[in-house]
Amino acid sequence: MPRYVHVPTGATAHLIRQAYEAGGPYQWAREAWKNSAESGASIIHFGIEEQAAKNRGTLRRTIMDNGSGMRPDDLRTFLTTFGGGGKPIGVDGNFGQGFKSSVLPWNHYGVVVISYSDDEPEGAMLWIYRDEEGNYALKEWDVVDEEGEFVSRMDVVRPFPDEDHGCHWGNIRPPWMKTGTVMVLLGSSPEAETWQGDLEPSRQENVDGLIRYLNSRLIEVPVRNNKPLETTVVDLYVKGSTDRRDTQDKTVVMPSGKAMVWRPRRIHGLRHFIPESSKSGKIVVDDHGTEAEWFYVPDPESPVGGSSDYITQRPVVVVDYQGEAYHAEHGKSRYRMFGITDEIMGRTWMILHPPVYSDSRPTAWGVLTQASRNILIAKGGLELPWEEWGDRFFDNFPEELAEARDKAREKRSGQNDPTSLAKNLSRILDRLNPRFKASRVLSSAVGKITGNPTGSSVGKGDIQLSKGGSSRGKTGTSARTSGPRVVLAPSGSGALTGTVSRSRGGFPAFDWSIFEGDETKFLARYDANDSRNIEGVEYRGVVHLNERHPVFIQEINYWSDQVWPKSDPTQVEQLIRRIYGEEAVAHVVHAQRLNGTLVGKDEDGNPIYIGNEDVQALLTPPALSAALLGLTNVEARILTQGGGLFGRRNNTDTKAS
Repeated sequence: MPRYVHVPTGATAHLIRQAYEAGGPYQWAREAWKNSAESGASIIHFGIEEQAAKNRGTLRRTIMDNGSGMRPDDLRTFLTTFGGGGKPIGVDGNFGQGFKSSVLPWNHYGVVVISYSDDEPEGAMLWIYRDEEGNYALKEWDVVDEEGEFVSRMDVVRPFPDEDHGCHWGNIRPPWMKTGTVMVLLGSSPEAETWQGDLEPSRQENVDGLIRYLNSRLIEVPVRNNKPLETTVVDLYVKGSTDRRDTQDKTVVMPSGKAMVWRPRRIHGLRHFIPESSKSGKIVVDDHGTEAEWFYVPDPESPVGGSSDYITQRPVVVVDYQGEAYHAEHGKSRYRMFGITDEIMGRTWMILHPPVYSDSRPTAWGVLTQASRNILIAKGGLELPWEEWGDRFFDNFPEELAEARDKAREKRSGQNDPTSLAKNLSRILDRLNPRFKASRVLSSAVGKITGNPTGSSVGKGDIQLSKGGSSRGKTGTSARTSGPRVVLAPSGSGALTGTVSRSRGGFPAFDWSIFEGDETKFLARYDANDSRNIEGVEYRGVVHLNERHPVFIQEINYWSDQVWPKSDPTQVEQLIRRIYGEEAVAHVVHAQRLNGTLVGKDEDGNPIYIGNEDVQALLTPPALSAALLGLTNVEARILTQGGGLFGRRNNTDTKAS
């Protein structure tokens, strides 16, 4: 018989602790809810044990459901087997460690589990705790006969009256439970209060946080018997301390005489907080069938509906994995990946639905969760393809979102003059293109060089000039490159073929904006998935410049106050903004043209190419900000062009130009 791998008893506690640290706050609530939901429950109740509250003033969190319950042997397996809980184990299913690893490390004194099943209608009770050696074990009780003589010790017993802990364990069972399971979290001592959640100070858990966590973690609660699964969390407040009518709430008088009100609060799931009036749609964002479901809430309705029981009170981008929300993000950088700009991000929700990786389909791409149930990864242990999803979404950007974005931009003041912007960007296109051509390998059906995609393409997003524009195309017609060609990194085992080309690409626009938060320290940022349509010219990508940055303010004040003090300061400011904007565009274009460029060879003679990641590094806000500092050529352009507009500079000025 072969020798099988197993986990020694002494190592289990370390594995549990490691899994606990990998999880996040309120992970225990997710694990408990999931176990109850999978048991077929139609009611899941995060309650507070009333007997101990009345008798001892101790507030213990309970978790109850009316699922199928567990037989004694299954109950013992559930609590004592790390990596097994009576359910199938697999990458797309249960890992058999979630509840234990998320709840045991902060309940050293114990977790009591009482389960009622068709086989055990009177209930079977176990108590798991941490012993003096740090290992987890089942509590044992003496069993005596009718004459009080010792018979044996058992770890599974019927629920019994327990004066030491101020309760009868069998009386915790609510009237609505025929079969089901009761869990009581005892914390680190008989007097510990666990109703607020994990007692670990760094996690700072409380009831409000628990409710908001569940409402944001569950995308929507499942339906049982044509009704949503009823999930409630009991909160406490002192009777008479709020304006809430407590006629339907339960009042419990503590030993101190204080009357506490048991307030049930309902869990609805994330979708409940997306207003029904929102505009919505779905877009496939990769070749694997991942759907991006978006919702836009128009003015003047609040972008978040319902009560304050939602975690952020603002829309988010999340990934749906088996009905749960992962990677919830409401930051600007996440939205900008999809072309959802700052003007509309505060009213836009997005739920991404990628395929789930399964053991039954090992060759198919999909996403899976790590054992901590805290983050998702793609097949092969890779990060989620956020950039690919964002680019594909932007390529098929919804008209409703585009209209909302453009309408919001119309309300902004101090924008660039569209005519001037189109004319000047067309001019720098002609000026810079001859200089910024890089030798790159581009995909071609007849090419002889093999390579792998770098993530960039040319032809897509080239400037399209309307009538009256100028380009290498014919005047008065539209001129555009043919179809997009992918930039390749040469490789002998590459999947595509290509040819060497020195090609030109399109230009982004620039815009002066008000930066917020941590972005205020930067002079500029580049949003690749943003666009501007100016006089029929579509500019893909926008360089945003921080109009309130001290460097730009000082520059504008210098030219307005000291060089051309008699001129209209607004016109002077427009000139400076235009020239700095053009300079920023030039940096972006030059960096993009380097993608796929051969720069040398390594020690083994293999070619070294500038790749997409290298280009992205050159386009980060810190890199762009550094590129816009100390530009003597910019000041020379300002002086030359300003001289034609405003006349000679003030002779009292001594600043070098």
